[in-house]
Amino acid sequence: MIVDTLLDFVADMARWLHVLAAVAWMGFGLWLRRLAFRARPLVGPSAELEVWDTHSLGFWRTTKVAAPTASELEGLVWSFNQIRWLFFTGLVLFGLIYYRQPQAYLIDPGVLSMSGRAAIAFSLLGLLGAPLINEIINRIPLSYRRTYILCCAIHVLAWVYAYASKFSQHGAMIQIGAMLGVTITTNILWYLYPATREAVDALVRGERPDPEKKQLWDRRNHHSFLLPAVVFLMLSSHMGAVVRANGHAFLTIATVLVLSVISRFILEATHRNGGVMPSRFRWITACAAVTVGLGAGWLAWARNGAEQVRIERHAHGPATDNRPLLAEEIVLRRCAACHAAQPSYPGMASPPRGIVFTPDTLPRYAGQIAIAVGTERMPPGNATQMQPSERKALTEWATGHSR
Repeated sequence: MIVDTLLDFVADMARWLHVLAAVAWMGFGLWLRRLAFRARPLVGPSAELEVWDTHSLGFWRTTKVAAPTASELEGLVWSFNQIRWLFFTGLVLFGLIYYRQPQAYLIDPGVLSMSGRAAIAFSLLGLLGAPLINEIINRIPLSYRRTYILCCAIHVLAWVYAYASKFSQHGAMIQIGAMLGVTITTNILWYLYPATREAVDALVRGERPDPEKKQLWDRRNHHSFLLPAVVFLMLSSHMGAVVRANGHAFLTIATVLVLSVISRFILEATHRNGGVMPSRFRWITACAAVTVGLGAGWLAWARNGAEQVRIERHAHGPATDNRPLLAEEIVLRRCAACHAAQPSYPGMASPPRGIVFTPDTLPRYAGQIAIAVGTERMPPGNATQMQPSERKALTEWATGHSR
């Protein structure tokens, strides 16, 4: 119990540091992209671009220097510590949460029955294999642009299909988000950091950096178009059933990836246009928003219809117990393993969010129970095998007792 409590504390600290590092790194990257697209060309011996900005009642001028001298590089500030913090805190967080409780976060017996160790091994296969395959793809010559794009798309979608068909939908979304994050991070630390070191050393020697390495990085840097998807997928734990439990894991993740690419493309086109979205992209944005809205509505309707069919089939199936399903019995059987003063679920030291279910506290949490159980957020991954009839009965009770 003490060990689990300490691990929970470490996970909380890692989560805090991970979010801070993500905000710092992504904010810095987006700011640089904005500067690059809003900058104006300069005519000078060394300066290539400049941009004016304002912050905190101050005015700032940022200049991109094409060929700095060795003396100018003496005060160079390296910006790789943010991505290092993001990478290592993410690994700690993923291990302490998802690998400690794979049955709750990764596995869905309704999709595929597997052990916790098998789920962890399959997850590690993606976290280690995806960056290696990505490195092989990046060895494709620059002239084979279409081949490169096709290989990248096949590579990502193959992993999406693999995890969507083996993990719970929530687990697949988290896994793909983490896998893409690891791939992007290794892309930066394995290639960009050494290439930057080489460029600095060349400038110090009075030589010109290798222009081909810059072209190769510009192509690799297209991974930034997937960053919105990474953030969305990693935050899916906080989203409702229409997103993370709609029964269409592959379609959902693939749609998120496509929308991520489109959104970044429109964002950069807007920056190129002086901060105003081009008119043709307004129609694309409106159509995408309507399509996503209609798709979400269809998923919600289809899910509710399928759930009703499952409930009716269960209700008309062979009954072994004719007693009415009582809320307290369902909670004791399906929820108390986690929501108890001393949880019995493996790896859990304290009840989630401090919520403890007892006969006296159940009415107090009725509103939250109605939402969490009715939308299938709880139990996570249906780890305790809550039956459709139990879910229906508990949701109806909670809805009737919510304040």
